[in-house]
Amino acid sequence: MTRVLMGDFSALHRLGLEDILTQDGIELMDAGADVLAHLLEALPDVIVLDLDKRATTDLVHVIVHRFPAVKVVACSSIRPTVRVFPPLHYGEFYETDLDPALLTSAVQA
Repeated sequence: MTRVLMGDFSALHRLGLEDILTQDGIELMDAGADVLAHLLEALPDVIVLDLDKRATTDLVHVIVHRFPAVKVVACSSIRPTVRVFPPLHYGEFYETDLDPALLTSAVQA
């Protein structure tokens, strides 16, 4: 089972993401606005963040350098895309369309 720590999303986006991700046996944990504070407690495999928030770029930089084994998946609802920061790539990423199957695949891969 993949352990996923969810960052701060609006209520509607959170419900949609939870609906998509829990269908595939992914364990979701809520971090809210303070992802770094919950990271050591939760020990996630993946962190899902809101790409549309201003602080996300800086937060991703901190995570990929302090916790390089953790995958980061950042989703945008403004421009429906998913940006995936694979483990041990220190900030390199790939981007794909925001699609439920692709999102689940990115989180589980």
